[in-house]
Amino acid sequence: MLSFLFHFMEKGGDRMDILFTLAIEILKVIAREVAVFVAKRVGKSLSTSWKQIQRRKTKRTTHNAGKRLKGGSKKK
Repeated sequence: MLSFLFHFMEKGGDRMDILFTLAIEILKVIAREVAVFVAKRVGKSLSTSWKQIQRRKTKRTTHNAGKRLKGGSKKK
């Protein structure tokens, strides 16, 4: 980014152009950091919910298998 800025200054760009370019570059960096942060949070949330769903499925299947082995519920 700085090399671009120095190159721009050598060509005789005025201050407003330089400030505008600098502001755009800063916004790009901030946007990238925010995107990474959000992606990590969403990924973590999805992973946690997926694990909970799988755990529930495993509990249910194990519980049902135990019932089948014992003979299930007996009606009187």
